[in-house]
Amino acid sequence: MKKENTAADATTEAAPAPKPMPTYVKAGVTPDFAKLRVVDADTGRAIAHVLEADVEKGTVRRYAVEHGNFVREGSDLKVIDEERKARFEWIGDAA
Repeated sequence: MKKENTAADATTEAAPAPKPMPTYVKAGVTPDFAKLRVVDADTGRAIAHVLEADVEKGTVRRYAVEHGNFVREGSDLKVIDEERKARFEWIGDAA
């Protein structure tokens, strides 16, 4: 009777491929939006309160925040659309 070598079989299995990084995200539309961090490509600092970002076009849409508070315009929150080089990073082990 042939003896199975399960330890060798376990080490030869390929690791799952990493999840590809998206180039466009939008809150409420992109399924992995909450697992991503939007980062300024020039400074490396996280960009907070992002609603939408496109790394290929270099655009970021986010809520305006002053002194830790959202800025209101009438009954709505103020939104800033800016041309800005950004990149995405997976948060934790989301990849």
